[in-house]
Amino acid sequence: MTLYGIGGIPGCARGTAVIKPARTITVVRRSTEDPEAECARLSRAREAAVAHAEACYESALAEIGEDSAKIFRAYREILSDDAFFSVVEERVRAEGVCIDSVLEEEKQNIAAVFAQQDDPYLRERGTDIENVCNELLAALYGGEEPFTLPEGDSLVVFADDLTPTDTLKLDKARLAGFVTERGGATSHTAILAKTLGIPAILGLEGVLGQVSGGETALLYGEEGRLILSPDGEALAQFRADRERHARRGARLAAAALAPALAPDGRTVHICSNLGEADSAQAFDGAICDGVGLLRTEFLYMRCEHYPTEEEQFSFYRDMALATGEKALIIRTLDIGGDKQAPYMDLPCEDNPFLGCRAIRLCLERRDVFQTQLRAILRATPFGNVKIMFPMIVTLEELLEAKAVLAQAMDELEAEGTPFRREVEVGIMVETPAAAVLSDVLARHADFFSIGANDLIQYTTATDRMNQRLQYLYTSSNLSVLRLIRVVCKNAHAAGIPVGICGEAACEIPLLPLWLAFGVDELSMAPSQIGLVKHHIAALSGEDLRRAAEALDGAGVIADLRAVLAPLSEKGL
Repeated sequence: MTLYGIGGIPGCARGTAVIKPARTITVVRRSTEDPEAECARLSRAREAAVAHAEACYESALAEIGEDSAKIFRAYREILSDDAFFSVVEERVRAEGVCIDSVLEEEKQNIAAVFAQQDDPYLRERGTDIENVCNELLAALYGGEEPFTLPEGDSLVVFADDLTPTDTLKLDKARLAGFVTERGGATSHTAILAKTLGIPAILGLEGVLGQVSGGETALLYGEEGRLILSPDGEALAQFRADRERHARRGARLAAAALAPALAPDGRTVHICSNLGEADSAQAFDGAICDGVGLLRTEFLYMRCEHYPTEEEQFSFYRDMALATGEKALIIRTLDIGGDKQAPYMDLPCEDNPFLGCRAIRLCLERRDVFQTQLRAILRATPFGNVKIMFPMIVTLEELLEAKAVLAQAMDELEAEGTPFRREVEVGIMVETPAAAVLSDVLARHADFFSIGANDLIQYTTATDRMNQRLQYLYTSSNLSVLRLIRVVCKNAHAAGIPVGICGEAACEIPLLPLWLAFGVDELSMAPSQIGLVKHHIAALSGEDLRRAAEALDGAGVIADLRAVLAPLSEKGL
């Protein structure tokens, strides 16, 4: 039996069909004599769900990078929408009914509104709201037994729908792929499946009525084709197709182990972005040249108090031991904006992305900053540790941050605590201000790391979460690319290296430009390293020249993409 759903997710898989049970929560409208207690139940459930979404974000951030991880930030934004939940609470007080029944009704109301939208993106955002409400309902009913894969390997999960949370939690070692009746190409689940490399077919209506579990299933994710109980001919064809995919996977695995050489023979350092409690175990020195960005926010966001110097030192030391002689760039606390820790009591700001965040907050709370710097410095004897300050906008900020660092060094020296005084200190270039001032900042920094995600956001005045503005929030934006070229030029004129971290570092069409600019380091999610090295090896000096000329001559983004697109297909 051959069935077709929505394709577009690369990969093919063979496995045994497993059916994920549908949610079993039945909401019953009940009266209550204590509406305030019901509202308190909802408040507790929201707090727990926010913490869970943040944990999923941190896990996804370390595994697959920010672009996909921000799915869980979107969930947190929904959970933090007081306007929506205040309507639920007002109805509970007015009608004297339990919170769960009102939440279910409001969920259905808003889902109906989104379902009528012509825009597929908006329809999918309605699904996101449903997912969030369903998680809250499960919590209100005492929790729902999480779905886990049964015994066996190479399993294909069939479900009415899988949320991004469901997808992230499934055991990837035993999951061959999944098929759902709901969902579309723009859904968050589809985005996550692509990034994780899980073959999947979405929107295959009625498939649960065609499968009983236990039969063999063949998935062709790109085509959206499913074959159930295949015959010998279908199996033979699948084996040939899978071998072709396996050969490509082997090429990428081999590329991951090789150094990345630019066409002129220059080595480009390919590093990992990390930021989880188990980052020391996740670091793979066989495929990367170090850690280009170690996020430290999770140490603060997973605590109910400021992490102590000893708690931080233990983590930094373990990371330094794991990376050895390879670079370990530790970014100091970058919190604020969309990253919050309740105990910090951060001020409520009209626009937190333009507010007191990152280095601004650290310079305001010197005791917190100095505690972190002391912990990092104490880890320097155990590896090649470097320090990086985020969100630097002016030279005054950089000099002030370095003064706090010098004070921490003096304190440790007076105490007789071992540390390495000659530690390298760099900055993240994340704003147009820093880019324009990069010639001055380069004289006082040991290295630059371009934070492309924020640089795009601030250069284009675009909220990165606003899907209506994604035509502006793109790494291919000509203004952003020209700024990056200026930063690279100024860094090299001052004799310091420059790297790019974030999703832009592993955008294949942009690799010719990064090499043409002379970028020294690209830092990314570990899963992208093989692909990036493979494409770098396929580029020629002529490719780099054409890319640079295209940027100079382009008036609109489409002009540049027309030149870069064929280059990104080389070596495939």
